[in-house]
Amino acid sequence: MTFNRNLYIVASDGSAYNLDGKSIFFSFNRFKRDICENGHCFVCGAPPSSDFNNEHVFPDWLQRLCLIQNKTLTLPNEGKIKYGTYKIPCCSACNTQLSEIYEKPISRAIRNGFGGLYDFLQDGGLELLFGWLNLIFVKVHLKDFKNRVVLDRRLDEGFIGEKYDLNKLHHFHAVARAPTANVKVNDAVLGSISIYKIESSNKSPVFDYCDHLDGRTLLLRINDLAIICVLDDCGATAEMLSKQLEVIPSLLSEIQLREIYARYLSANLHLISQPMFRTEFFNSTGFPEINVALPDLKFHDYVPTVFGEMLLHALGHYIDVVTVNDLKGQKASELLSSGNVSFLFDELGNPRER
Repeated sequence: MTFNRNLYIVASDGSAYNLDGKSIFFSFNRFKRDICENGHCFVCGAPPSSDFNNEHVFPDWLQRLCLIQNKTLTLPNEGKIKYGTYKIPCCSACNTQLSEIYEKPISRAIRNGFGGLYDFLQDGGLELLFGWLNLIFVKVHLKDFKNRVVLDRRLDEGFIGEKYDLNKLHHFHAVARAPTANVKVNDAVLGSISIYKIESSNKSPVFDYCDHLDGRTLLLRINDLAIICVLDDCGATAEMLSKQLEVIPSLLSEIQLREIYARYLSANLHLISQPMFRTEFFNSTGFPEINVALPDLKFHDYVPTVFGEMLLHALGHYIDVVTVNDLKGQKASELLSSGNVSFLFDELGNPRER
């Protein structure tokens, strides 16, 4: 007797497996319980064992490229941790699989800077880059299930991740692990991705990362290359901002780059109806596919303070050096929060060169 190897078993909780028992799709409850709360391998779902070698949140090749292995990042609880030890649970087989699928081709492209990534995208690498950005976003936030809300262990405030709305993270997890399970991601699922070339007089390696879980957007800078990605808008924010960002300064500063990120964040938060994502197991292709139902594209009336709040978030530690109308600190923050301040454009809407 022969079996169709494209058959899938859907369990009562909604999780799906192939005939070999490999996880094709994690139900929301299984994702929450096994991956988020119990530290199972975030790719295959295996429980912790001696076979785990764990996965860097920011891949090792990227740390070496930017010389950040021994540098520290600041967690949401203000704790410090070295990039080299910033990892989440992963078994060795899945670690190797992620390297083959994502890290080798992505690292080859990014090592060649802006031009290398541009050529990679021209050659059809957009879906792979999008999956990789989902992967980084997911790893950052899964790590927060081991990061305490407050560092003082005498205060049992739980873990940061316990406060998260996991519905969107569940979708990003499905997209990130899709190629490991032979799941296709429909082109309509892909979010807005913008890449920028950053010129700098500083020849030292540069790494920068920030994201916003509620806004489902991230910014990643690697030397002369910057990537901004909205993970769940299916291209809507790029359409909304196409005219506004049609002409930007020719040489972006770090602060101007953060403002562009804030504008994408704000645009995504202004969407009235969110796309509805689903994983289909039985369709005309015979293979599982992540698909989407797209609502009519409608935005709330623009609220400047939403952009102002996102700009404050985006500036992060830069707020200490920002000057607005000769004001710094709290007074500068109050002006920024109004949403009426721009480092990209002057009062007439013309680009501000550095």
